[in-house]
Amino acid sequence: MNQKYIGLIIVLLSYLFSFCVGFFSYLLLDDSNLMKDSDIDEKYRQLIIIFISNVISTIVIWFIGVLINTASIYDPYWSVQTPVIFICLLIKYENLNVGNLIYLELILFWAIRLTYNYTKSFHDISYIDWRYKQIKETTGKLYQIVNLLGICMVPTIIVYAASIPSFLFVMDNLNLEYIQIIGYVIIFVSVCIEMKADNDLHEYKKTRNDRNEIIQIGLWKYSRHPNYFGEICFWYGVAFVYIFCDIKNNWYYIFGAILDNALFLGISIPLAEKNLMKYKEGYEEYKKNTSMLIPIAC
Repeated sequence: MNQKYIGLIIVLLSYLFSFCVGFFSYLLLDDSNLMKDSDIDEKYRQLIIIFISNVISTIVIWFIGVLINTASIYDPYWSVQTPVIFICLLIKYENLNVGNLIYLELILFWAIRLTYNYTKSFHDISYIDWRYKQIKETTGKLYQIVNLLGICMVPTIIVYAASIPSFLFVMDNLNLEYIQIIGYVIIFVSVCIEMKADNDLHEYKKTRNDRNEIIQIGLWKYSRHPNYFGEICFWYGVAFVYIFCDIKNNWYYIFGAILDNALFLGISIPLAEKNLMKYKEGYEEYKKNTSMLIPIAC
């Protein structure tokens, strides 16, 4: 068995262990008197307990990453936490209606695509994302603290916040209404955009003559970050499915999607472009002539 598959097995076992720890943490917290005597609504109490359990699972993954010396073991957590929690809520509340099942299928469609993309770039358990290497070089002895709080905890919190509308959809036992189809369509199209961007990028890497070349095929001809565009739109779609059930009272649940948007615009894209400009000749001109996110001709 080669190093890639050995590494993926280690990652899988790490996530199974993390899930077990998080699940038992949830059971203990749910059985406790935590906030039971308060005036807080039971569904919001559940969201808080799930969040705490999610944080505990994140710490487990971070600690395993410290042991095997790679922060990149956290990378799949972005795509794993939402479907796992969603499925657990479906089982707990027994709300297997049409609306929830469509929601689940679309979330799984997104999660499988993103996780599969992770496995394609994964070489072995020592793999470390270039961004984490830069962070380690600049933070020195504080790296593991930055790793826990920045690399692991911030994405966990943002994805959890962006996922809350889908969790509430299950808890409220909402069913399919015509207006929600708009949200479902946004989710589906967003994942298709991500898949197309991924395929274009993988095809480009196979045929390029030099890594210094700038990708300008498929969606990348019209957007510098079409994959990020799809990811941002996905979370707005997730929010809209729930918000459209009661726009007047639910509009503020778009906050998680806005946080996700800010993460990409404020951190992910600037970091990526700063790195690309170091070795891709003509990238500055490419920026002037190519949209940052929306795939449109400039």
